[in-house]
Parts: sequence; C-alpha cells; structure tokens
Amino acid sequence: MDIRIREANNISIVDIDGQIDINASEIIEAIGWLIKNKKKDILLNFDKVNLVDYSGVSILAITYKNVINHKGKMKFCNVPLHIEKLFKLVRLDFIFEIYGDEETALNTFFHSESPLDHTLLRRRFKRLDVHIEAEFCAKDDINKIWHTGKILNISGEGLFIYTKNVLPLGTVITLRVNILDSGILEAEGIVIWLADKSLQLQSYPGMGIHFKDMRKGAQDKLMTFINKHITSRSTDI
Repeated sequence: MDIRIREANNISIVDIDGQIDINASEIIEAIGWLIKNKKKDILLNFDKVNLVDYSGVSILAITYKNVINHKGKMKFCNVPLHIEKLFKLVRLDFIFEIYGDEETALNTFFHSESPLDHTLLRRRFKRLDVHIEAEFCAKDDINKIWHTGKILNISGEGLFIYTKNVLPLGTVITLRVNILDSGILEAEGIVIWLADKSLQLQSYPGMGIHFKDMRKGAQDKLMTFINKHITSRSTDI
C-alpha cells in the first residue's frame, strides 16, 4: 500500500493506493502525523483502493475516531462500489461522510450539505431497515448454543444484528431469521464487524454479518421480502 499526502485549500488529501487490511497501520500513522501538525480537515481518496477487509474497516474506524477526538473532520471520496457496500453493511455509512468525487467532497468542508443531498448520495442498493428477531450460533460450536438478537437492517449481501451475544471477528455462523410471510430463512454468514460503542452507540452491541453461503431458494425468498417491504424510509445500500 502506498500513501501520498497533498494539500488543497488547507485540506489534507490522502491518496491511498492498494489494499486496506491488517497490514495498513500506516494509515493510522499518516493521519496521526497530520493531526500532530495541526492538519485537521482530512479527505481520504479511495480512487486506487481495491480492497478493504474487516481489519481494514477497524483501522479506518480508529483513524476516524482519532480525527474526531481532535476536533477535526475526515471525509471519503471516490470510494469503489464494493467498498461502499461494506461500509453500509456494517452501518458505518451513518458515520462516514462518503462522496462520489473529490471536488464535491472538498466543497463540503466549506458548505454544509443538505440532509436530502446526503441521503441521495447513499442510494445505490436496496437495504431494508427492520426489527426482526433472529437466532444464530457459531457453525463450529459442537454444543450448538443458539443466541438471539434483533436484525436492524438486511440486504442481499448481509445484515446487521443487535445482540449482547457478539461473536469474534471471522466467526462463521448459522442464521435463522423469520422473515414473516416469507417463512424461515436459513443461511451461513461471517462476522466482519463488531459495533464500535464510541461511533455506533445506537447499534451497540452488535455485529455486521456478510452472507457466506445461501442457497438460491433462500436468496430468492430474501430478495422477495426486501422488495416487498422496502419503503421510502429505508436506506439503499
């Protein structure tokens, strides 16, 4: 991974090239250096970022908190579609400010955007905000201890579940979700994010789950449910 820093109208633009994963701690160091040098308006340019995994999401969350704790602003631009979907899956789109291009993002440091504009920027893929009970257990748990939680949002790629029984990152789980008139949905998923209390108080404790294995019949059932119940209050993912 390569990091380059440039300036535009007293805003520090951080160009990131490569993958943001467990080996990307230099992002934390680069942002820390900017803060130390009184640079608190920061724009991360993801134009050449090809991957962010769940370790990378944690690194970005740490970086974001550091900026906010020092009374600064950190925003994102040129985020690839698959990475933006990951942010939304783990509900960080409610925290991170994401813009389609550099110019638009730079302008927001000087002009407040309207709530409507910010909502429109996020509308790409259907995500249904719900409050549905679910059961889950670790797939490799020989005792098959089932836990319960409440799904806060669901899409064709995953869901976010509010629960006190959070499992470690990377855990493969078996899910059972009662999607009302569509019946019981069974699927496998992997824990890719644990809610951060300092960023996501309304979602804490909870887990972001990415679907790992879902039969076509179950997938069709899920998409039928989402398409039927999506409303104007739902956020697109």
